[in-house]
Amino acid sequence: MRLHPVFLPLLAWGTLAAQAPAAAPAPAAPKQPWSDKASLSLVSVDGNAKSQSFGFSNEYKYVWSDATFAFNAGGVRVNTTTFNRSASGPDMNNVTVLQTETTATTAENYYANLRYDHDITQNLHWFGSAAWDRNVPSGIDSRTIGTAGLSYWWVKEDRTKFRTDMGLGYTKITPVVQVPGFQDSFGTWSVGAYFEKKFLAASSFTSNLVVTDSLKDSKAYLGVWQNALTVSMSNHLALQVGYNLTYNNAPASVAVDVVQTPVATPPVILGQVPVLLKKTDTIFTTSLVITF
Repeated sequence: MRLHPVFLPLLAWGTLAAQAPAAAPAPAAPKQPWSDKASLSLVSVDGNAKSQSFGFSNEYKYVWSDATFAFNAGGVRVNTTTFNRSASGPDMNNVTVLQTETTATTAENYYANLRYDHDITQNLHWFGSAAWDRNVPSGIDSRTIGTAGLSYWWVKEDRTKFRTDMGLGYTKITPVVQVPGFQDSFGTWSVGAYFEKKFLAASSFTSNLVVTDSLKDSKAYLGVWQNALTVSMSNHLALQVGYNLTYNNAPASVAVDVVQTPVATPPVILGQVPVLLKKTDTIFTTSLVITF
């Protein structure tokens, strides 16, 4: 069978195309150096009971070849309304019911942390960090902690990480109620541990523990333990369950009014006395996480 001359160039091009090597795959896009995760939670109750709970957090990280910068902030605020009802009247057939509502902030906790890590070796780093928090129901109007030290990565794999820290720093506290003998500024030493475990496709568990103690009084130590379980729903959405525990061995105080007895109408306030608060605070949260 003879081919018409017009088909010869097409046959030649097809032969060359078959012999030519396949085109190299496009190079993968470089991984972006930053990441950001934001979470929100909201619970609102109305009717015979009334309360509003709002929580938020944000975690930002930027990674260089030999350093890492991290910033995170968040807070929880709970407002609860109490109903006070009373009834009065000359007899049961003529009764007047009175109801008053009192709304108070029963939980309020805000925080902001930043940290910079720089490599010394592959696993050994130096770091500088600053932390601020406000927890009025716990008697803390403002607390600022600055720390510098060394950290060591015992495990630094893609799906499992474990690090410990040691550092020296300084703490400044502004209490809601200033009582004699309360230490509001002092040097500190601290130890910490961080654990991260990824599982399934993009779910993870993280746990961070920091214990800070005063160089003036070894009994004035503070422990903060933060845990989060994040379950991915898509590339950008996840559900997160968090549990945070704060233990302050030298808690602050709140002021309580002293009412003169016998109680008059209106009551006579003689003054205020400080009452020591509990040492342990816990926060349990569920939230929606958005990853950018």
